[in-house]
Amino acid sequence: MSNTISSQNDGSWLYSSDLSLSLEKGGELPGIELVYETWGELNTGKSNAIVIHHALSVGAHVAQSEKNPDKGWWNEMVGPGKAVDTDHYFVICINNLGSCFGSTGPTSINPQTNKPYNASFPEITIGDMVNSQKRLIEELGIESLYAIIGNSMGAMLSLIWAIEYPESVKRLMLSCSSYKAYPANIANRNIQQSAIRLDPAWNEGDYESNEKLDGFKLARKLGLYTYRNSAEWNRRFNSHEDKTAEDGEITRYMDYNAEKFAKIFDANSYLAITTAMDSYDVTQSYASNDEAFSRIQADVVVISEQFDILFTPQQQEEMFMALKEANVSCHFISHHSQFGHDAFLVETNRFGNYIREFLADAHFAEIRQIKPC
Repeated sequence: MSNTISSQNDGSWLYSSDLSLSLEKGGELPGIELVYETWGELNTGKSNAIVIHHALSVGAHVAQSEKNPDKGWWNEMVGPGKAVDTDHYFVICINNLGSCFGSTGPTSINPQTNKPYNASFPEITIGDMVNSQKRLIEELGIESLYAIIGNSMGAMLSLIWAIEYPESVKRLMLSCSSYKAYPANIANRNIQQSAIRLDPAWNEGDYESNEKLDGFKLARKLGLYTYRNSAEWNRRFNSHEDKTAEDGEITRYMDYNAEKFAKIFDANSYLAITTAMDSYDVTQSYASNDEAFSRIQADVVVISEQFDILFTPQQQEEMFMALKEANVSCHFISHHSQFGHDAFLVETNRFGNYIREFLADAHFAEIRQIKPC
């Protein structure tokens, strides 16, 4: 059995392991590959590493680098002198298991058939994603992470990591997420999954092209709608405010973004990841919420966006209360923004301030709107 790490032309790294990965839902993957990117330098004590967990529809390219000058999905947040300062920290972002940006997933070759897995890719969980990443971090020789930062689905991985590997993380920031799958979120994803599977062109997962899957584009539109809120949509596309605005502008916006997404993302990967989100519950292997959350040794910050219609404030508040009842060192930030769920992507100045204080071990109560335990 062997593990290898190799550099790729786009500045990313490829971790390959021929050691099988047992899956929580049963079965195993005969080996795994994980694509990841890094910024900054790991210090001699290997004590300055920060893992950033990405959301559903993006990958490991958080920020620009010398080898990859393309703008990253959190470009304003990560880099020299920025909130996650790569002059001081070694930043790692790993493309999740099941994704289609280089890590093992439905687009990978099944060694038993020498064809892509497609819809036959085994069912994975958020926990499986975390367990695969723990292997990579160990291969890098990192025993303890200075911090883990997760947004949206990424925060699901972050929370599981802190519970299952409590001694390996000192600080944990969770924004716009939850500790379990809520019925409203499952229903939302079920509609999206059905739109994909009911499309005749899906062909039981053996489709010709993502770009020909109208059901996949419809699923993306529904997802996109929940990333903002009605006030933001009305502000941007209200023709009563702008008399020159053309009718159907928001429709064209949705069509354009759905088409764009279908060119870069895989429908089977979308199904695999959203199905993993449906079974997410960090307490399911424990007798109680307290038993699960009391395992956490990290200092935790929970960020709730008050106008998030995807992961509603209720979900953050219940997670915070569960942490508090388990005597975890935790703080709560109630963030108010017109951008809803996407606030962590858009309002990088405000989120950057939260992160600077979080990483600097400052007194969180000095930050506006924080309610300490």
